[in-house]
Amino acid sequence: MALRLIKILPPRDFKNHERLINKEDLVDSWIEESESERISVNLLADVELTEKILKDLDQAFTGKDDYRIILLPVSATVPKQEDPEEDENESEADKKARENKEEREKEKRVKRISREELYEEINQVVDFSWVFLVLIALSCVVAANGLIRNSPAMVIGAMVIAPILGPNVGLSLGTTLGDKALMKRSVKSILYGFSLGMALSIVMGILFVIDPDVYEINSRTVVSFADIALGLAAGVAGCLSFTRGISAAVIGVMVAVALLPPMVATGLLLGSGMYELAFGAGLLTLTYIICVNLAGVVTFLLQGIKPKSFRERREGEEWSRYAIIIWVSLLVVLALIIYYQYF
Repeated sequence: MALRLIKILPPRDFKNHERLINKEDLVDSWIEESESERISVNLLADVELTEKILKDLDQAFTGKDDYRIILLPVSATVPKQEDPEEDENESEADKKARENKEEREKEKRVKRISREELYEEINQVVDFSWVFLVLIALSCVVAANGLIRNSPAMVIGAMVIAPILGPNVGLSLGTTLGDKALMKRSVKSILYGFSLGMALSIVMGILFVIDPDVYEINSRTVVSFADIALGLAAGVAGCLSFTRGISAAVIGVMVAVALLPPMVATGLLLGSGMYELAFGAGLLTLTYIICVNLAGVVTFLLQGIKPKSFRERREGEEWSRYAIIIWVSLLVVLALIIYYQYF
């Protein structure tokens, strides 16, 4: 069971610190006093309960602005937190009460990290920077070499260093929350990243001899309905990697497999003048982009990720609805193109 330490610095005029501690939701809790006479309340809780706890704390401090809540990951605790064992001598009434309590606790769990932690996690990998551009450039160079030399190992190496996961997941989260600032930053990173990658790929297509019959290139010039399934799976996996607190680097490889190689293949073929094959690779890239973002929005919605306030929630619902309509419409158009092109 993953744990989080919630460190609370209440407002200075806040007196009822015991009120902040709900024993049913916590593994442990304690109150500390510092030399500056600032009291801190520490809560140790299951990661799946942190969003509920943070919401309760936010309500407790309504109208206050001189407080701070810090959320920290916990690698391990000693002694180990054990699950409660069933008592053989437990009466039916006590057993029923315990089962009802466990059911209530399960309902509180969101089966993911908190919205606040998720937002900060994604926010860190969305911001546009020179490091992002360098990684895009390096991954494209490695991927282009892998495609030209028909080397799956090189293509996989490019997937590992490609920073494509963050901006796409950020766009999905920003759409779900109605966060325009996050959406703008994500779109900026996606546009600049893909523009740089495409430009480098076109230049390499001009400079090097491209053999379209090489499997690593040829396999990415044809689009099928199986590619739609792959794109949707990649989008779900990418979002779950964040909401479950799994290493984004691992799942990022799966998202890169859907986005990076066909994008580089498109540029290489354009640079070498093979426009018909480049159209197929470009169509495959577009299919993956649509699928990844559609799957991302739907995954966040199904996991109950919503804005805090009613006004923000209403705006987030509108953005999500529009995004789903747009992505689904584009996916239907692409599916029709695939059908009429190959059947």
